[in-house]
Amino acid sequence: MPWLTIILLIFLFWSIIVLFIARRNYKRIRPYGPAIMLSTTRGREIIEKWGKRSFWRFYGDISIAITIVFMIFTLGILLWEAVLVLGIPKSLAPSPLAALGLPGINPFIPITYGIVAIVFAVIIHELSHGIQSANNGIGIKSMGVLLFIIPVGAFVEPDEEKLSQSKKSVRMRVFSSGPSTNIIAAFAFLAVFLLMLSTVSSPSSGALVTYSDNQSIRQGDLILSIDGVNVSAGMINYMRINPGKNVSVEIIRDSSYMTVQTISGLWVNSVFSGSPAYISGIRPGEILISVNNIIMRNYSFFNSFMENTSAGQKIFLHFLKDGKNYYYNVTLMDKYKFYQSYAPNYNSESYKGKGFLGVSMVYMNMTVSDPKAMISMVSYPFSYGLFQGFIFLITLPFIGLSPFPAYFQSVYSVPFSPLIFWPLANIFYWIFWINLMLGLTNALPLLPLDGGYVLRDLLSSIFERYKMLKPERVASIITISLSLIVLFLILWQFIYPRIS
Repeated sequence: MPWLTIILLIFLFWSIIVLFIARRNYKRIRPYGPAIMLSTTRGREIIEKWGKRSFWRFYGDISIAITIVFMIFTLGILLWEAVLVLGIPKSLAPSPLAALGLPGINPFIPITYGIVAIVFAVIIHELSHGIQSANNGIGIKSMGVLLFIIPVGAFVEPDEEKLSQSKKSVRMRVFSSGPSTNIIAAFAFLAVFLLMLSTVSSPSSGALVTYSDNQSIRQGDLILSIDGVNVSAGMINYMRINPGKNVSVEIIRDSSYMTVQTISGLWVNSVFSGSPAYISGIRPGEILISVNNIIMRNYSFFNSFMENTSAGQKIFLHFLKDGKNYYYNVTLMDKYKFYQSYAPNYNSESYKGKGFLGVSMVYMNMTVSDPKAMISMVSYPFSYGLFQGFIFLITLPFIGLSPFPAYFQSVYSVPFSPLIFWPLANIFYWIFWINLMLGLTNALPLLPLDGGYVLRDLLSSIFERYKMLKPERVASIITISLSLIVLFLILWQFIYPRIS
């Protein structure tokens, strides 16, 4: 039976269970959207006992500060993204599924690691709300587990009536404790993750294949030499081997040394639709031999040649594919005009008047990285700057390093069994990532999220101090207005590229 059919049957069966429970008036089991809440009063005494400790009052005050700081930070990120999205073409518009932090739905979140991380993040989020409620004399009505086919979290339900009647400072402690705990946990697990990666040893030489559309070479191979010449990642764009030659490539694959055969030269990886290359009939898989009868041995030489061409210039190209020669007469178009039409965010004034062919070419149809630089980049991300390192760490899943795919793992040496080391590193990374996303999302000044309630009570307290008229009403109006702006900024990222 196909997997899609199995998944649909599981969801259908689950929907029947939820509908059945919704029609019954069970005391401890009730639907919560598409999920089911299993509640109990057992365990309240433990949370209330923990909550009586004086430390939690201090922690609550720190939580307010953390939530406000990251509220401002996250709002700044949304504004920054709103500007960036202006240059994104329709073809690169982000999928709405990427905004959902649910494994199995978000294509970037692995199911196993994602479920473990979400369960952990939700439990500590709700537990911190419960502890702060208990610390401030607000009773806990119930606690329990949230199920969506499998357990996806936990909840602690405070006495809403008492909470609404409490002082604003108390409410702020209760609401801010959830996102701040997630953020603190995120950075704690990030520290452990980075500490683990700092113990990884990389090979002393070679070029690590990060992408390959070459049948002889795989992603994750470590290339040691090409045609008898020892190589590094930096050398690939400067190889002096004649294009179209059958060469031997020495590699390490899955910890084993081997030699494979392939064709040297620049391979056409993709052709931009509407470009001179596309119109002329140049297609992926062809290997560039010469331009205007000048041999093109590497990308550096080809790039230098193209930099000295101009719009409207005619060039003669010689390609090789499957042992057959292909020749093309091509008239170059204006590089600036092409980018303005298809990728305005990447356009530059320096492109005006320059010749544009419209092909993406890589040496032997693969891209490589320095294995030392790769592990160093992930282990010490903040060496490139605090903000840059932070953004880089968040985007690891989107660039295929989440944090390290299985096909890279055999290249590096680790202090203990790789069967334990890499899954452990992965789970620490995803606990960091999910906790950070949950914390930052809940810190947003957006009702009904925690950050929205914190902002409303904060503004109300400030307005009362300065004796403004109707402080709570004004605070509510500002918070609701800001909530609508935040919601617009979130939707803007998905809507604008599709309508521009």
